[in-house]
Amino acid sequence: MNRLRLYWHRLLRRPAITGPYRLYVRRIPTGALLDVEHYLTHVLTTIADDEELLALLLEFADERGVQRGHDGHAPEQLLLEQIADAVGYELPVYGGEVTALADRLRALAPERPAVAPIHGQRREGGAAA
Repeated sequence: MNRLRLYWHRLLRRPAITGPYRLYVRRIPTGALLDVEHYLTHVLTTIADDEELLALLLEFADERGVQRGHDGHAPEQLLLEQIADAVGYELPVYGGEVTALADRLRALAPERPAVAPIHGQRREGGAAA
């Protein structure tokens, strides 16, 4: 069902940014969702096409599967950092796309609720009345 909703959304909407990776934005009741599937596809393809990165990912998965007591040392974190450094963990947005993305997010932002007056305001330098 979610996949169908995603495709329907993409048919009716243009991406918020188109390059170097398409990014779609969708309103939800509490804010917005950023659809980064195009970037995620790039990351997974990069890992699958690079034997060293794939070996790091498999080693990471093995380390995560090992049952051990928590001693504050997480060897899999180093592997994860190596993978993130190789494929990148930042989504680039260039030129006018920055403004377009900001405008789309601003348009989707939930309205701020009106602030109700607080009864019994604190007096200057004193406790609540």
